[in-house]
Amino acid sequence: MDIEYKVNEPLPLNEMIAIYKKNNFEKSLNNSRLIKMNENTQLTVSAWNGTSLVGFARCLTDFEYSCYLSEIVVLPEFHSNHIGTNLLEKVQEYVGNRVTISLRSDPNAIEFYKKLGLKKINNMFRIHREG
Repeated sequence: MDIEYKVNEPLPLNEMIAIYKKNNFEKSLNNSRLIKMNENTQLTVSAWNGTSLVGFARCLTDFEYSCYLSEIVVLPEFHSNHIGTNLLEKVQEYVGNRVTISLRSDPNAIEFYKKLGLKKINNMFRIHREG
């Protein structure tokens, strides 16, 4: 399988929605919200099998100090192909080693991030959104 990785390639909404749904992501999946999310994401790394989107990582970053990894999501049928690992590596390569990457993990993904060497921290806070 030859997976191609692309930086800031436009992501087709219908394929994003399919990937979110197949992974049971807790996101409101209306088109207007996804369009706004994509327009305001500074860094996206995507994985493609031919012309089909099979996974992506979305990041909010200043490219100098910090990068918030909003999500890494991969089609379930591609989970054993190291695509999530490769997406994270591509994000790291792109932002460089001066930038701290942080994220909030889904409980089911904690072990995945630990295997990749990310350090679990307990001092993150959030204001929950409405809608």
